[in-house]
Amino acid sequence: MKKKTLCALAVLLWGLLSAPAYAQTAAELEDILRAQTVTYAQAASFVLEAAEITVTENTAQAFAISAERAWVSKKASAEKHITLAELSFLIMKAFDMKGGIMYAVMPCPRYAYRSMISRSFIQGDTDPDMTVSGDRFLLILGNVLNASGGGL
Repeated sequence: MKKKTLCALAVLLWGLLSAPAYAQTAAELEDILRAQTVTYAQAASFVLEAAEITVTENTAQAFAISAERAWVSKKASAEKHITLAELSFLIMKAFDMKGGIMYAVMPCPRYAYRSMISRSFIQGDTDPDMTVSGDRFLLILGNVLNASGGGL
């Protein structure tokens, strides 16, 4: 438990030190870190701002933009908990990332997840259908930003 808390604090500190790049407040970062599971709306808000696509006034608006662009499944709703596969697809679309052969042929959450695993953006014992905790979400997004030359 101490390792998880220490890791979460490190991510929060890292996020706060590079805060001028993005519009999330310390309160929003704390809310995400405390979240047992991240919703589609929360994920969309952070991902869209990190990818510098748009700065939204609220998480529902970010979800609507993601849904409009078909970056989330049609079954998704703003308050539903996002899975690792769906998060992978959202991130890959938002950052316009290229995937493996199967993702190039059939871009979908399944192959987006596999691409994120192969690039080590998602680490550890995971499953594409598992929900994403707040600290894991920020670690994944931080890994993507580091690889793309940005900062959380």
